[in-house]
Amino acid sequence: MVFHYPCKKIIPYVWIFLPFTVQLTPQSPVTEQDIDLLSSDPYIPHCFTRSFKDLTCFWEEKNFKNDKEDSLSNHVPNSKCDGNNVSSYGFYYSRGDKENECPLTKQNGNHTLYICVFPEEDVIMFNDLTLKVKDMCLNKTLHNRKVAVEAVGLIDHPTDITVYWTGNGNKFQAAWKISEDNEFHAFFFYEVQYWPQSLSEKYIQTLQTEDQFCSLDDLQPGQLYHLRVRTMPSRNGPLEGFWGSWSDVTRFLTPWSSDAIGLHCYTSDLSAVCCNWQKNTENYEQLFYQYGGSDWLPCMESISMINCSCVFMAKSDNAVSLIMNVSSLDHTRRMYYKEPFWINHIVLPPPPELNVNPLSGGKLELNWSISELSLAKHVVYQIRYSLGENSTWKTLQFPQGIHCDVLELTPGLQYTLQMRAKPDGDKIHGFWGTWSPAVTVTLSASTGWIIPIIALFILLIPLSVLITYCVFPSSFRKLKNKLWPPLPNLHRVLDTFLTEIQKQYQPSSTLYEKPIEEPPQSSCIEILSDETLPTETQQVSQDYVQLSPPTYQNDEYWPKIGLLLLSPSQSTVSREQPSSGITNQTYFPTAWNQ
Repeated sequence: MVFHYPCKKIIPYVWIFLPFTVQLTPQSPVTEQDIDLLSSDPYIPHCFTRSFKDLTCFWEEKNFKNDKEDSLSNHVPNSKCDGNNVSSYGFYYSRGDKENECPLTKQNGNHTLYICVFPEEDVIMFNDLTLKVKDMCLNKTLHNRKVAVEAVGLIDHPTDITVYWTGNGNKFQAAWKISEDNEFHAFFFYEVQYWPQSLSEKYIQTLQTEDQFCSLDDLQPGQLYHLRVRTMPSRNGPLEGFWGSWSDVTRFLTPWSSDAIGLHCYTSDLSAVCCNWQKNTENYEQLFYQYGGSDWLPCMESISMINCSCVFMAKSDNAVSLIMNVSSLDHTRRMYYKEPFWINHIVLPPPPELNVNPLSGGKLELNWSISELSLAKHVVYQIRYSLGENSTWKTLQFPQGIHCDVLELTPGLQYTLQMRAKPDGDKIHGFWGTWSPAVTVTLSASTGWIIPIIALFILLIPLSVLITYCVFPSSFRKLKNKLWPPLPNLHRVLDTFLTEIQKQYQPSSTLYEKPIEEPPQSSCIEILSDETLPTETQQVSQDYVQLSPPTYQNDEYWPKIGLLLLSPSQSTVSREQPSSGITNQTYFPTAWNQ
């Protein structure tokens, strides 16, 4: 309500029927929120503009109440100077020498305000105004200040705020619009706040931007978020001012992580991708996939791949993203999201084909291959084996490029073997595949232990002999005599031999004819030993035996047997037998005399 009354006598009943109190409503030029936003302004009266084509100034009555009371205490009371009378104040502005009065409006509520809305034709940017607040009753200037329209901007909050998912993880985009009537929106600055509904205000995240959109990062999955935006003139531009009011809260729900439903995908041939998840029969579930920035396509069921919930075509030129839309019976909708991934990072090789060939000596020859040839050069293998039905496995891993090996196991036992494959992590990444079907093989018993046993037995023989010699010397001598009996006495042998010859050779005297006398001849018989003794040993081992010739009947008809001498090359007689055996040389010089 606008007043043009000067400070003059007013009939009392007019105050009863003509109230000047205006309630604070959203249509009021100044709101409670505006008061709070301008509370940091040190100047009085407070001024602001919403579009830089308008200007509003106001002050609270409490700002002048103390000064007013002090001034009235020095004057005679006068009803026309009552502090509740709007006409007691005057608001003047000037640009140059011309001073104009701005009509005042008194606004009651939580705050008692005096408001001046400037005429549009007097609102000029980059042209300062001088403001004065006067007490008309006391003819006193209570306050004055200078104000520039371009420096007191108080911009309304944006409208049409939308938040949408970018299709990449928990990243969202927020966008808004500003009133098109404000031609200075290019110089505005925006502040955005967003936070999870279930968390306290300390988790509020704030960002500022000069654009009418922003990206929301680091969002928690499966959370209901609140978002609001406010505006102020850019600090780096020609306009200045205050932060405006916050917009209404906009709510948006972030997608849940696909791990919550156990969504996982793999490919065994780099041509088709198989996906599975934990299904709920009470919900409607649909999986979509997207390569790069292309359209979202549904993942379809496959008749040929019965172990897959759905299957889609594999491509290696772009990363693929997955979303799962779930609708429950109570019309609650949720979205689950899987981060983008490359097809060559989810390879699950098929089980290898394992062939075994038992060899002798507990050895087992292994050969294996993989059915998908495109993966054969990019996988490594693991083999595990256990003894019989034992649940304890021993695992061996083979490097890339190895397709055969020989295991050395224990002969005569039964073994169970399995094999699996995994990408080597160079060009292809993925997971360990499933184990191949179990192969059971029984190794034949080995005879290789016999040779060590025989060798050990042979070594024990001299050891036992040595122990017997040291511990039981008498027993050892008896055993020696049995194993190596002593050589016969040569002298006795020769005596016995000659005696037998004498017995057998008994010629008849009637038939015997005296042979023609021939000169005596001597013959030598040399008996040599296989061993050659040293010289000193030969000198000690000397044995001379002189045998007497036998007596025969008809002695004259028998030849005379001369000296039968058993002797080495020397003439010394020795009857000692050498301990080393018969090493002497024995000569039989004989002379047969008629």
